[in-house]
Formats: sequence, C-alpha cells, structure tokens
Amino acid sequence: MGNRNKLVDGMLIGALIGGAISLLDKNTRTTVIHNGKCVGGKLKYAIQHPQEIADSVRNQVESVRTTVEDVSKDIDYLRSKVNELKETTPQMLEIVSETKEVIAKHLESAERKNKNLS
Repeated sequence: MGNRNKLVDGMLIGALIGGAISLLDKNTRTTVIHNGKCVGGKLKYAIQHPQEIADSVRNQVESVRTTVEDVSKDIDYLRSKVNELKETTPQMLEIVSETKEVIAKHLESAERKNKNLS
C-alpha cells in the first residue's frame, strides 16, 4: 500500500509541476483562463437553474431513446426483408430456370419448323 500511495503522490506532483510549467506560455495561460471562466459561468448557470438543466438532460435522454427505438424498428424491418429475399430467391431462380427451358424448347421447335419449310 505504501508504494501505491507514493506512485499516486508522484503522479499528482508531476502533473502539478507539468501544469505549472505549461502556464509559463502566455497563450496557454490565456486559454486556461478563458476556459476556466467559461466553465465557471456554465457551472454558475447550472447551479442557479437546476430544473432547466434536468429538463434538458431528460429531453436529450428521451431523444436518444426514441432514436434507438426507431433504429431498432428499422433493423427489424430490414431483417424481415432479408429473410423474405432468402425465401424468394430460390423460388425466383426456379422460375427463371423453368422459363429458360420453355424458351429453349420453343426456339428448338421454331428452328425445326424453319428447317422443314426450307
């Protein structure tokens, strides 16, 4: 346990030192300050309007739920169509094969008639 605490302590100290060094750059400092103000403003708004935030989250969750249901229905529909195709394709192949045989017989018959007429 002692080693683990030293590791975590070392990581935290390293992160703090790294963060402090990165703040020596003026652009980084400006960005951190700007982002901090934005986050602070959003946090303040959330604290002052908790019901609005809860309603917004609820609406987004409902929207996601509706979308998932719609996608699920679409997938079920597509699955049923694929199954129909699986059942229909062999029947269609059989019909095409039979049609091909009938046409071939008619062509042979027509060719024989043409030879007999010649």
